[in-house]
Amino acid sequence: MRRRIQAAERHLKAVDPLLAGLIGRHGPCTLMRDPRPHFHTLVWAIINQQLSVKAAQTIEARLQARLGSEQFEPHHFHRVRTATLRACGLSGAKIRYLREIARRVRSGELDLDLLDRLDDEGAAELLMGLPGVGRWTADMLLMFSLGRLDILPLGDLALRKSIRQHYRLPEDAAHEVYLEVAEPWRPYRSIASWYYWAAVD
Repeated sequence: MRRRIQAAERHLKAVDPLLAGLIGRHGPCTLMRDPRPHFHTLVWAIINQQLSVKAAQTIEARLQARLGSEQFEPHHFHRVRTATLRACGLSGAKIRYLREIARRVRSGELDLDLLDRLDDEGAAELLMGLPGVGRWTADMLLMFSLGRLDILPLGDLALRKSIRQHYRLPEDAAHEVYLEVAEPWRPYRSIASWYYWAAVD
């Protein structure tokens, strides 16, 4: 993975002076594939939906402490009471999503290991067929659980804000404008996204 990221950094520096500056400022990209099961990362992504990083981290820590495990597993959401999950900070909707996804995995109806054998769009389609999973959540799984290097998660507000600021785009820039800016970054848009996130941290 590190060699692939180094190749990505060389490409991005060659095609985009702004990215060359960010790479020089922030150093080597540390985006790495999460070795934990896809289910864990899916729970993490659902927790993070529409929340600040700090708020999501607080809920995740409470949930891990209550479940007695740093790694989320399908059986964790089988018997635990709704009131307990709510006390950790999960909304009613997120509790329903997690319970249903966990049920499908436990019953064998859903095999998340299939994701490894699908291309980016195929994996995204499988994920977006799950309750509570939209494009942003699917993109997080593709980047952080599957290690895909050419994902551009434009559903992420922080990423769009950083790109707008660096390229002086208007607040109401269309989706197509972001795609045009990012076109030279292919096939390493995940790595470019990491640097634009780093620039707003």
